[in-house]
Amino acid sequence: MNRIRVFSWGWAVAMLAAIGLGHLMTPTTSMSPPGAVDLEAMVPKEFGGWTYVPSAITQVDLSVKRDGDEGSNTRVYDQVLMRTYRNAQGQSVMLALAWGRQQRQEVKIHRPELCYIAQGFRIESSRPLEGLGDGSVRGTTLLTASTRRFEPVIYWVRIGDTLSSSAWRTRLYILREGIAGRIPDGILVRTSQVMRNGSQVEASLEVQRQFLADLVAAVPPSQRSVLVPRETQRLALAAPR
Repeated sequence: MNRIRVFSWGWAVAMLAAIGLGHLMTPTTSMSPPGAVDLEAMVPKEFGGWTYVPSAITQVDLSVKRDGDEGSNTRVYDQVLMRTYRNAQGQSVMLALAWGRQQRQEVKIHRPELCYIAQGFRIESSRPLEGLGDGSVRGTTLLTASTRRFEPVIYWVRIGDTLSSSAWRTRLYILREGIAGRIPDGILVRTSQVMRNGSQVEASLEVQRQFLADLVAAVPPSQRSVLVPRETQRLALAAPR
């Protein structure tokens, strides 16, 4: 009988300790940029020679939808902005921004590689690209293709105060911040151009690079950390693959 009582008390203590530890490890502090995030208001419809124009081309969705899934963007992201811009030379760039207030292991930004493949595209090539945005951003360029079109893509992912081109490093960062009681926000910044063939990929990437530089410069300094990490707290998570 005494052994049963000791076991019962020990089990109860273990359960209480586990509950207490779980509570201590539950993130409670948001790392969202200061002030309200409003992508629609933050990104001008005209900047740096670029003007927002209606487009009949449907952009690749920002989520990895499964059979029977509807409105998955609303579950993964708090805000999504998808626009097409054109310059005086007639060059068009598609912009897609997807921001989530809370990045967790089970709910986090979908990387474009997965989104494009899930929607019938092939990834012809992928490589890191430096000097993006404000000049300090390291992102990724993809050449995607389907039966209908070629689409060169540039993107970066900001999670909290980091840039990451590695999914497993992102998981590690989210875990580390969670243990510290912090919940990072995150944003995907993606541009792309539709092409009939892959012969003008490098020219397309140069146009997109300039567009991204103009975009970041056009966002008010007080809100720029929504797109890129704060300069004083930048961590290099974009390790070579």
